[in-house]
Amino acid sequence: MQIFISWSGDMAKQCAEALRDWLPYMNQAITPFVSSQDISKGERGLSKIASQLQECSLGIVCVTRDNQSAPWINFESGALSRELGESSLIPFLVDMPIKDLSGPITQFQATDSSNKGDVWSMIKSINDKCEVTVEPDRLRTTFERFWGDLETNLVTIREKSPESTTPERETSEILNELVGLVREQSTRIGALETIVTSIRNISSHYAINEPREVRITNETGNTRRTSRVANMVREMIGTKNITRMKKTDYGLEIYCTEQGVSNAQGVHSDLERLAADQSISISIYSESGGYIHSHPPF
Repeated sequence: MQIFISWSGDMAKQCAEALRDWLPYMNQAITPFVSSQDISKGERGLSKIASQLQECSLGIVCVTRDNQSAPWINFESGALSRELGESSLIPFLVDMPIKDLSGPITQFQATDSSNKGDVWSMIKSINDKCEVTVEPDRLRTTFERFWGDLETNLVTIREKSPESTTPERETSEILNELVGLVREQSTRIGALETIVTSIRNISSHYAINEPREVRITNETGNTRRTSRVANMVREMIGTKNITRMKKTDYGLEIYCTEQGVSNAQGVHSDLERLAADQSISISIYSESGGYIHSHPPF
């Protein structure tokens, strides 16, 4: 799995490079990309970064007190979240607790790099997203073996870097931000509920339950006709010979067992008349999805 590690500023760059060297120990399927090391001389930096953003499956953003509002950090974070989704972007806090995180990046689940438990949770999450995962006990053993190496590197990076001029956030500021986030989530939930309600009210909703059962809900007009045709097709071919029925924009798709296909061919003319009389296309498929024949609605 490819991981894009974003940074801005010298401290974040050193952290990104430390993660780049350390993460593959957790799972050899991990391939990190850090722009400071993975862009060769003469290669166009922005085009390379854009390409990697599209190819990566997960993003880690190295955040410091001084860079959390940097345009580049927020650009890459926004690009990653659009490409991967919010659950696949992890802010990795280098020299600050989670409570001091501010700006657009607060919408993502952050990891405190000084907290061993937080970093372990991040590693488990990354391992779960890999195509080839490491067994949990083995992963824990590997983490315990190499955690000290990363921790030492991070402590050295913090100590060597100049003290940040960005003050800790006031409690009132944090509370105001939390209120804003709660209100935003409330608005999103309300909008989602409205969409769900509108979907439920669509009169043409069509649901297929058990393999050999077709159910039409809120039946009116075309839906009643489709239900009637579905029942007639079951009588012609045999309910036990139909594994699935699917409604399409133009009619019905009938998936049949081998015996069902044979029966459908035997009543070919009847199905043809039914499709024409009811103005509904009837298409016959084998159980595996192979196309057999269609009866147009005319």
